[in-house]
Amino acid sequence: MTKAFTARLPHVAQPTLTQRKPPRLMQPSVDSAQVGQQITQILSDNAELETILSKIAKLLTEAFQGSGCSIAIWEGDRFLSDTTHWDANYSQPVDSESMALWQNAKLIRRLQTSKILCVPDLERGTKIHGVLASQCVALGIRSILATTTRFQGKLNGAIAIVSGTPHRWTTAEQERLKTLCAPVASAISYITQARSLVALQRQTRVFNHQQALMARLTKAVQNSLDLTQILQEAVEGITQTLEVNHGLVILLKYTNLKFPGQVSEAPIPDDSQLQDNDPHSSIPEARITVVGQWFVNEEGETVTVPSASPNSTAKDLAHFKQSFLMSECAWCQEAFLCAPQPLAITDRREWRALKSDISLSPIFQPEKMPAVLLVPLISPSENSRGSILGFLVLQNDRPHSWKAEELELVTLVGNQLSNALIQARTLHKVHTIVGDRTDQLKRSMDVQAKLYEQTRRQIDQLRLLNQQKDEFLSTISHELKTPLTSMTLAIRMLRQSDIDPERQAKYLDILEEQCLQETNLVNDLLMFQRLETKQVDLKLHSIDAIDLISELGEVFEQRWNKKNLAFSVKSPKPSLMLQSDADSLRRILEELLTNAGKYSNVGTTVSCEVREETSIDGDRTIVSLTNIAPEISQEDLNHLFEKFRRGPDATQKAIAGTGLGLALVKGLTQFLHGTIEVSCRPTPDPIACEFCFTLTLPQSLDDLGDA
Repeated sequence: MTKAFTARLPHVAQPTLTQRKPPRLMQPSVDSAQVGQQITQILSDNAELETILSKIAKLLTEAFQGSGCSIAIWEGDRFLSDTTHWDANYSQPVDSESMALWQNAKLIRRLQTSKILCVPDLERGTKIHGVLASQCVALGIRSILATTTRFQGKLNGAIAIVSGTPHRWTTAEQERLKTLCAPVASAISYITQARSLVALQRQTRVFNHQQALMARLTKAVQNSLDLTQILQEAVEGITQTLEVNHGLVILLKYTNLKFPGQVSEAPIPDDSQLQDNDPHSSIPEARITVVGQWFVNEEGETVTVPSASPNSTAKDLAHFKQSFLMSECAWCQEAFLCAPQPLAITDRREWRALKSDISLSPIFQPEKMPAVLLVPLISPSENSRGSILGFLVLQNDRPHSWKAEELELVTLVGNQLSNALIQARTLHKVHTIVGDRTDQLKRSMDVQAKLYEQTRRQIDQLRLLNQQKDEFLSTISHELKTPLTSMTLAIRMLRQSDIDPERQAKYLDILEEQCLQETNLVNDLLMFQRLETKQVDLKLHSIDAIDLISELGEVFEQRWNKKNLAFSVKSPKPSLMLQSDADSLRRILEELLTNAGKYSNVGTTVSCEVREETSIDGDRTIVSLTNIAPEISQEDLNHLFEKFRRGPDATQKAIAGTGLGLALVKGLTQFLHGTIEVSCRPTPDPIACEFCFTLTLPQSLDDLGDA
């Protein structure tokens, strides 16, 4: 049924006839041609369909100096009031529809049989005009001039000019109204066609939306194994397409009658098994579970419950009972009996009037959602009714007349969901079987995995040992060849007979220096071997740590003259004694100072802080050596105490060394039952950092003297 487009007027108290303002007197002449041109101009200037007839009605009211004008559109077998305009000097009625001109059967017959309806005074013609007169007089309308409009020979509408006072419509006025019928008929035809086009476009959009929904759902069923995602795709799409507020997917679990309490998915009884006297006796015992619930919020978005936004509707939905017996809900029972056809309820109140003493599950919110549609989800079987898996439920917050095309679309969606449910259950059974076999295979593979992991660790250890061997040979080869090359060159130069004493002394110094370097390398390697095999004897002495550090600082400060490095010692006490191995401690401090001299930036200061610390584990001496050097990565910092590990720029800058110094420091520190740590923090110079080596030693090793 086509909706009547009626202009709603302000709700004011209805005045009596004596309270109405008198209309202006009708002018004897109406320029029909000018009014027709104005109607044409309105058609060309207005893009909004709903304002065109309203403006034409206002124009005709002013042109005929009447109290108002109503224009109706002919729809099939009746007139539908489209718009009514009232003159500003006329007290408007409560509602333009209450004039009921276009619902009056006598008026329609007279308009269909005569070219024009002319009533000078409805109050005098009450007996003649009956209900029409009484309705119009009650609104203060005393006279009417009305006629039909035709477009291309077909009836398409009507015009009614009304007056609040009696008026004898002249022949000229009647003829001029007939003359204006043509442009008004064109306007009505234009609006009708435009509305039909809009309706067609809307139907096309809905059809395209439906096609897209089915394509998307089919793809989801084919490609996705996630049943929740498929259900959400289906309910979101169908609620948006049909513009409803609430969607549910509920599944049934049947109780096996032979084994009470046992849940099964057996098909429902065949039609031949139903009892004629009471169809509800064929409904099996079943528990209904809500597996998906969605609603449309105020922004038009489909929201999943219970993860919905915390508004009142979501709270209501989230707190409803999610599982109930089918015997507790009349809608579910009725839908079960209607299967395979959907159960469509336009208005719960009308359905309740026909069905007394019914109970509904609160999950449906019957008080808030009067319109409901339950579509059965059926698994095909030899049974004529099949096996009902559950229902797709759609609800609306106002009465909704479910159209045939809507039912067809929802049935198609239901079929897709049924396929998805069957696919999910089949996959579940397959996964169960596969899972059992997988567990068996997993147990057997765990043993293999452990063997593999053990083999892998052994291979990794071999690779590491091989890598360390290669690194060792490479470093030792370099450190041995370099001094030997220098020594060989010096010996060749000394063999020359004409060499002067000064050059001879220089080459002898080179020989001595390189020979000492070779000796130190051999001694370092032997020391490493003794430390790793624990063949080093601990010789305890009483040592003044501050004197030892100050003595070494003076020696190294002279060596650092070329780099202009300074050395400072800081301690809260002038003397700090500890019991330890003097040679090992001296070697640790020498290697730390040597490392600082190699890598410190020119013109900086190497600082040493000595302090003691008391703890429950015993007194400890802490030596912190700080220097400023180029920044290195955290990865290089973590490997700083490894054998043959040198700074990233040592080779490029030709810094002498074997990469054994800091490794010896760590080994000797552990030999003295201490710890050595290194930290780095930024300085104002973006390419330099402050490195701090922290040496912690026990203050007394008397108890470990024999270790």
